[in-house]
Amino acid sequence: MKIFPNVPIVYKNNFPKNFVNDVNGWGFSKKELAENKGKILTLDIDFGNSCSLNCPHCFRKNNKVDSEKNNLLKYEDIIGIINQAKKLGLKTVKFLGAGEPFESPRFLEFLGFLKKSNVTPLIFTKGHVIGDDSLVKKYYSQYGLETGTALIEELKKVNASILLGFNSFDTEIQDKMVGGIKGYTLKRNRALELLAEAGFNKNPVRIALIATPITKTNYSEIFEIYSWARQRNLYIVTTPTMISGRCSRGAAWKKITPSKKELVDLYAKIYKFNIEKGIQTLEQIKEEGISAYAGVHPCNQVACGMYVTLTGTVLRCPGDDTTVLGNVRQESLKEIWEKSENYKRAGMFNCGCPPKQGKSIPKNFYSDVLKKLQKN
Repeated sequence: MKIFPNVPIVYKNNFPKNFVNDVNGWGFSKKELAENKGKILTLDIDFGNSCSLNCPHCFRKNNKVDSEKNNLLKYEDIIGIINQAKKLGLKTVKFLGAGEPFESPRFLEFLGFLKKSNVTPLIFTKGHVIGDDSLVKKYYSQYGLETGTALIEELKKVNASILLGFNSFDTEIQDKMVGGIKGYTLKRNRALELLAEAGFNKNPVRIALIATPITKTNYSEIFEIYSWARQRNLYIVTTPTMISGRCSRGAAWKKITPSKKELVDLYAKIYKFNIEKGIQTLEQIKEEGISAYAGVHPCNQVACGMYVTLTGTVLRCPGDDTTVLGNVRQESLKEIWEKSENYKRAGMFNCGCPPKQGKSIPKNFYSDVLKKLQKN
């Protein structure tokens, strides 16, 4: 059964001329990249590995870099990595896992450290903790927090952006996509409602729906989720699966990924919506290039950042678990960065998605989307 979260419409018709097609802290502009060429502007990092969900497409479970499960970075180690990165230009940090960040006992403490360090946190979360007061009490009572509303107030204080997993409106499909956890969707919906009530979808937008991966199961809903979110000033990121974790093998990602035609049609439909609503112009799309994330800011993290896992292994990004750049236990972050393939991309605005290219994102995909868009 489809259940739509109760979030009021913000933009009923056209979007304002000064509309920012991004969520606070994620993408970097051409100007920012040029002025900070060669610097680490962002890091993806793991924080904690506890997760009560069991997503069948999880990019971290069954991951090739998690072999040293008893040799994980300590809290102080992660502090040290941030301090190293600050000297190299760090502005933002995205928390990916390896578990659910809000199930980590010292997470709020770490967010407080980032606030003092003037680093913007972006938090990937499935929302079930925020949307369940009993779970907030379980994980955050030591901070005096016992409700989702109270937790969100703390997130506002540290200027966090929330990247909320959102695969489907349908409770049966969505519950299945987190491992068959009954009742999950309602908790996620409540989390979104509370975040909107707290103003996270006011400008600058500090909430994004993460409608990833696009699969054969939720393909028919993706445009509906996209347009629904946009009208409510919710940033939205949607793209096919990463080639890592449970989808690292060809048989796994091929099994869930829609056909090239379906993906091209979907992306073109999304970009057409953007043009009709005034989010983007065709000229702007041509100039920026088609994004790996349909309709939104192109990915450039592989030109100004890296991914540090809980074992200290540094990857180019979360998109695959095979392109290893080094390990922070053996080399400094600066040494790893300056010899990395990402450093060689410094200044690049639209990096596409190297790990997915020719795999879950088919060959010639971006040009085919643009051709179809121009025909429409």
